[in-house]
Amino acid sequence: MKDNWHAEKAGKWTSYWKDEVHDPSAPYILTKCVEISGVDRKELELDVVEEESIKIMLDGRHLVTLLALPGELRELAAGFLICEGVLKGIGEIRSISVQEDTVFCESTLDNSELELWMEVRSSGCIGIKSSWEGIEPISSGVRMEKEVLLNAIEQIKEKGKIWRRTGGTHSSLICTREGNIVSFCEDVSRACSVDKATGAALLSGTDLSNCALVTTGRLSGGMVAKAARAEIPIVVSKAAPLSTGVLLSKTIGMTLVAFVRKPNLYVYSGGQRIL
Repeated sequence: MKDNWHAEKAGKWTSYWKDEVHDPSAPYILTKCVEISGVDRKELELDVVEEESIKIMLDGRHLVTLLALPGELRELAAGFLICEGVLKGIGEIRSISVQEDTVFCESTLDNSELELWMEVRSSGCIGIKSSWEGIEPISSGVRMEKEVLLNAIEQIKEKGKIWRRTGGTHSSLICTREGNIVSFCEDVSRACSVDKATGAALLSGTDLSNCALVTTGRLSGGMVAKAARAEIPIVVSKAAPLSTGVLLSKTIGMTLVAFVRKPNLYVYSGGQRIL
């Protein structure tokens, strides 16, 4: 069996991965497959990450079902509620409890406000720009050293244990201007990884207006909108931006950084915040 197949494909992280002990309770399963290379065929057993349907209930109503990694579900729910604009702030959450694949949330939200959000969400007719309505301009004056962002991307590689085992997750973290990691989360969905990292930071009481969101996912308008609703001024990815993400970041005055790979990074908006 070739246990370290994914790590070997990743190159420099192979030796780091070999020091890790397999965790039988981790969210991945051993699965047989056949590697075909030229005329050669070889049977392997590789780790495959798990994906489950997670239901989020708000004030007794089914809000949404997400396909996500089965862990850090309190963080997922808190982040989703804020990042999707259901709630305006973490203070509007009264309680969060988890029962198997369901997260039960209680809020201070008025019932009519919840009904309006659910009606818009279920209509399926909302356009990209229409979905940005209500997003406030970013007013934070925080500034970060280039090295902080480059190092944060390296931290994502080091902390992404499930990715190294399976190659099947995205990772996101929140860091301070000094580079301290406030939260780190992996998920099968890039959006859920952002929700989880943001939710974890908010539940810990972190002021996100002085932080950066660093992720492995493409920076679409939806991803930028999530960060904006959480009042995060700087969004960074090792992957590419999309036109909608660039447009929204410029519209609201957010700093958008992509293709981060030492020694380079590319700033698409808000360059004044990068030193």
